[in-house]
Amino acid sequence: MAETISIPQRQAARRVALQALYQSDVQGRGFLDVSVQEFAAESSEDPNVRDIAVYMAREAGGYAPTADAWLDRLTPQWPVSRMATVDRNILRLSVWELAHRDTPPRVVVDEAIEMAKEFSTADSPAFINGILDVVLKEARQLRADPAGI
Repeated sequence: MAETISIPQRQAARRVALQALYQSDVQGRGFLDVSVQEFAAESSEDPNVRDIAVYMAREAGGYAPTADAWLDRLTPQWPVSRMATVDRNILRLSVWELAHRDTPPRVVVDEAIEMAKEFSTADSPAFINGILDVVLKEARQLRADPAGI
């Protein structure tokens, strides 16, 4: 993975990672193990974008069961299994990034909202924002014990 990556490269990588997570949700976890490299290569010509996208997709995909449990606990009225596939994966990627990266939380939330505007329904940005606001209230606990709920 590239040590330094520009903001536009990171934004592009998030979008490729989101699309890869979506594919994994539809096709099965094996997609991230077998096909994500090829998918990233087809999605971007920039090797930095490809590298960070593959890293983000694999890490967020592996963290998905923990993220799902966290989200289900925080939003019992709207379990992850009922969420639109795109929204579910935006949230998985965001929760993983909040738990494991040093990205400022506001950046994670803003990027999630932008991806919801780009890839999902008109209602999704507000939905994503509302859920991530709840997640941010517990971000300290998430960072302190990312495997615990």
